[in-house]
Amino acid sequence: MSALIICTTCADGSGQSLLEGVENEALARDLPLVVRGQACMAACGRSCTAALQGSGKHTYLFGELAPDADSIEALLTVAGQHAEPGEGLLAWSRRPERLKSGLIARLPPPA
Repeated sequence: MSALIICTTCADGSGQSLLEGVENEALARDLPLVVRGQACMAACGRSCTAALQGSGKHTYLFGELAPDADSIEALLTVAGQHAEPGEGLLAWSRRPERLKSGLIARLPPPA
């Protein structure tokens, strides 16, 4: 299972708003997704930020997100892709437009 972690301290409350929007939409869709907040993900120059993690999967850190419907939809879309069987690689061609330019880091699964 994948987890979506959203910085709650980004951009004077915008991160918290993004977290609440993602949580509400994930619940409304009954998605099997762990969503949680994290105070400061240390990417303040690229806020708002969100990360995807999963056991045996690549970890992704995305930035330059807004607390709006487009970002919420994009995050839920890639969370679904990340949860698919495999190492959690997110093909650039399958990513929503909002997440094609905001990638900060991709880390390999632990060895």
